[in-house]
Amino acid sequence: MKSKEYWKERFKLMEERAHQIGLECFADIERQYRKAQRQIEAQIRAWYQRFADNNQISLADARRMLTKKELEELKWDVNEYIRYGEENAVNGTWMKQLENASARYHISRLEAIQLQMQQSLEVMFGNQLDSIDSTMRDIYKSGYYHTAFEIQKGVGIGWDFGTLDEKHISKVINKPWAVDGKNFSERVWSNRQKLVNELNNELTKNIILGQDPQKAIDAISKRMNVSKNVAGRLVMTEEAFFHNAARKDCYDELDVEQYEIVISYDEHTCDICQSMDGKHFPKSQWEVGVTAPPFHVWCRCDTVPYFDDDFDDIGERAARDKNGKTIFIPANMTYEEWKKTFAINDESGT
Repeated sequence: MKSKEYWKERFKLMEERAHQIGLECFADIERQYRKAQRQIEAQIRAWYQRFADNNQISLADARRMLTKKELEELKWDVNEYIRYGEENAVNGTWMKQLENASARYHISRLEAIQLQMQQSLEVMFGNQLDSIDSTMRDIYKSGYYHTAFEIQKGVGIGWDFGTLDEKHISKVINKPWAVDGKNFSERVWSNRQKLVNELNNELTKNIILGQDPQKAIDAISKRMNVSKNVAGRLVMTEEAFFHNAARKDCYDELDVEQYEIVISYDEHTCDICQSMDGKHFPKSQWEVGVTAPPFHVWCRCDTVPYFDDDFDDIGERAARDKNGKTIFIPANMTYEEWKKTFAINDESGT
């Protein structure tokens, strides 16, 4: 049996790996925000330049209907948006709004820019959801198998255990886990609707006050940054949850009966996490936010199996299980060799 410090070190490396994957996902989302923001800024500048003298426009002008030529140009854009949505599965509600807009004969200038602005946001949030979904699947799958590998390598014995299929992973990924009863998909779309409303309000307010369009662009940029930070908290908190959910499910499969909380000590370590460090619980008492991480947003807490006599016997119990295949695992066995031994197809590549 390996020492307690050895296990903490190995499991901490897995936490750091999962945390880095979460940071890479957030970096991708930041790029999506920058792209959408550039598109929206260009749309606003072009809109003011086209319809206003001295880069200003009145609310009456904004509510004026598009000319026949302008409406035809907008409908061409809307049809492009619809085709994009059909090919990339953009939100169905937004698709219906676009179809309704394309069938109308009268659309105001203000509604036209709002349609263009929302399309940029719909594409951004659709890409964001895809990024988060694929990232959380990889974190959960990789965390489950790496945990099993480290436990079996630590006790020196490997045995057959339940492998993951996509149906099970989807069930875990889509199930709400926080007290608000929402999963990450619902949170992403809630953030989207909030941002759409805020940007529309900022644009309308700018027009009512007769301000320079740069003021609208600056206000929209500020709103985008707030929304981006919300997305960052979401990604990193979901990463912490699914990393630890993989731990728990692997503990269940390998009959690990107790676990211990381990934290990352740095300048950001909070009092909540410090108070939990080193505490151990029966697996039956696992409750996210109470006895298991994450305990708060951006939480870096982790768990390791708690070592006592029962845990020391885990390898012996497996060896006595006549229904399983038991293999002695040398200390130098790599993760890739272990995967091949147990025929595990870990498509995440981690």
